[in-house]
Amino acid sequence: MGSIHRGRKQYLYFILFVLPALFFVLLATDIPFVLNMVYSLFEWNGISKSATFVGLQNFVKVFHDKLFWKSFLFTMRYTVYYVILVNILSLFVALQLWKNTFASKVGRTLYYVPHIISLTAISLVWQFILGPIFSGFYDITGIPFFHYSWLGRPKLTFIIILVMTIWQNIGFYMVNYIAGIITIPRELVEAAVIDGANSKQCFMKVMLPLMVPSLSICILLSMMFGLKLFDIIMVFTQGGPVNSTISVSFNIYKEAFSANHYGLATAKSLFFVAVVLCITGVLFQLRKKWEVEM
Repeated sequence: MGSIHRGRKQYLYFILFVLPALFFVLLATDIPFVLNMVYSLFEWNGISKSATFVGLQNFVKVFHDKLFWKSFLFTMRYTVYYVILVNILSLFVALQLWKNTFASKVGRTLYYVPHIISLTAISLVWQFILGPIFSGFYDITGIPFFHYSWLGRPKLTFIIILVMTIWQNIGFYMVNYIAGIITIPRELVEAAVIDGANSKQCFMKVMLPLMVPSLSICILLSMMFGLKLFDIIMVFTQGGPVNSTISVSFNIYKEAFSANHYGLATAKSLFFVAVVLCITGVLFQLRKKWEVEM
């Protein structure tokens, strides 16, 4: 009886410790998500007390909204380029700086510093560089390079956004890859070298298969970053030029808080959540397949 009583007491303590956290999780995530599902069925401006029930009409509007699909294509294109480039570059940097030397420590610090700065601050700095600073250099030197319309061309603006975000985050993924490299037993690499493997073969046949956990985590995190791109668009381009850099998150924000179409905005967000969940599911399946093959 005493052991049963102790078990119930421990179970009660467990519930008491978990309940506050569970309450805040429900309050911050689950309840708003359910409310969004309800709001998506109404035509509502987010302010008034009255709302008109429209059923699935908001979801029908999503599929006919050209600007939303333009932002969707921009977000997907940006995410693909970002995931590929930031992971390749950060893995390359990690392979150069993983050793515990003074130069490597300095290099890791320099690469990681931009990550601790918010994208909002970075956007303002780059905006200042491409605007007043370059204009000042042009006035002094007369070099046409400094007078170029950096944010006036859609393709160039896309490249600048890509460069900014890669520069800011490369240090974060580098640290994750270095952690993966450090866990690889040196004996395996040394055995491969003794067997005659060159640097490329050691990396492809020994190191890369053992870095699948780090790779999958970095790919997933970079994909999430790309899909939820918002702050840099909000501060740096405002979706311009000619709506060429509107991300899905920014489009939803404008729909809800500028156009006051709260019901339509929630329908867009739910549709995009479904797309993200599908992509994440596919990625996890590929990870399992990759782990088996390697």
